[in-house]
Amino acid sequence: MKSMTGYGTARVQTKDVTVEVSIRSVNGRFLEPRFHLPREFVSYEGELKKILSGTLHRGTVDVFVSRRVKNTASKAQMTVNDALAKKYMSAYKHLSKELGVPFNVHLEVVARLPEIIKVEETYELFSGEDKILKKAFTEACSNCDKERAREGKSLQKDLQKLLVSLEKQVKIISELRGEANAQLQERYEQKVRARLKGNEIDSARLSQEIVIQLEKADINEELSRLAEHIKNYRQLVGSVTAEGKKLDFYTQELLREVNTIGSKSQVAKITAAVVEAKTLIERLREQVQNVQ
Repeated sequence: MKSMTGYGTARVQTKDVTVEVSIRSVNGRFLEPRFHLPREFVSYEGELKKILSGTLHRGTVDVFVSRRVKNTASKAQMTVNDALAKKYMSAYKHLSKELGVPFNVHLEVVARLPEIIKVEETYELFSGEDKILKKAFTEACSNCDKERAREGKSLQKDLQKLLVSLEKQVKIISELRGEANAQLQERYEQKVRARLKGNEIDSARLSQEIVIQLEKADINEELSRLAEHIKNYRQLVGSVTAEGKKLDFYTQELLREVNTIGSKSQVAKITAAVVEAKTLIERLREQVQNVQ
């Protein structure tokens, strides 16, 4: 079992460039990757998605990639706007003459003026840099997957504990089934006798009607299905390849059966056990939302 919550990083460094990848994942219905890439790596997004889907199968995944070029390997280019610099100098000389002040403009002043010197970074990759990116990305995916597996073990223990508690409530309900049927039989007999007070009662017909009502109100089938669902649930939780979608389906089935028992029963103790069981199933549902 794996959780959908995880985090993984990786860094690959050469003499020219350092590429660092961070991957953060949270729960989601499907695999939803969101890439935050430097301009140089945008064209590789499709290939990175394929690598990601081979490791992580569900969840909302944020991918952050940074690229740092060493100064000695920088491909920055500088351009000087000579024509604009001459116009600035001409303007300064004109002001000096018009205002009658000495002309003492220094070179560094002109160099700092807007648009005089432009620094442009080229976006060409170094030889083999695509392999560096994929290596760092693959390692980050693997590290994130390991973290999800570690979180999955903790999640597995929580689910198993909740199942044990749920089974206890189902056992309580099962043990109270006989008492519930006896109370129902007594209540129905009293109701029939009250309606037919003073009239002769056909014992055979009364027994037949009671059996029909007991069959309608009996919770034996729901208890049997609950036991089967819990069995399947436990097998899924214990498997290495547990699927969150299947667990979510069984969680809904558990809740359906417990709700049916609650609607049928009129015994206070069973109602209390049903309320507790529904609380446990809701906690199961919350935990299952994070299973891959």
